[in-house]
Amino acid sequence: MNDTREPLYGPAAARVRDQLREPGDLAIAISVAQKMLAAYSDTSSFGEFGYAQAHGALSESLRILLRALDAEPLTEAEAARRSVDRAFPAVAAFLDAEHTTRGEGQ
Repeated sequence: MNDTREPLYGPAAARVRDQLREPGDLAIAISVAQKMLAAYSDTSSFGEFGYAQAHGALSESLRILLRALDAEPLTEAEAARRSVDRAFPAVAAFLDAEHTTRGEGQ
């Protein structure tokens, strides 16, 4: 039986350290949403440009939040691509590499 109190060393320790340092997608999305709400919640001094800017910022904030929750509205092609990515990561990597190669050759 392993002693779970033993410290980690090497690559395992580095992976754990990196995971603890990096915020997840949801944490980032929440932070962005909070900042956008704080910046654009008072519209009393907005002109026409201010409303357009606030709308764009809040729309983007919602899109980021929905993506973090895996609830973003998708086109049919994007939904299919993401499904392949999840089910067949090796196939997805191959297709990405092929797409990149074709793009570089143009």
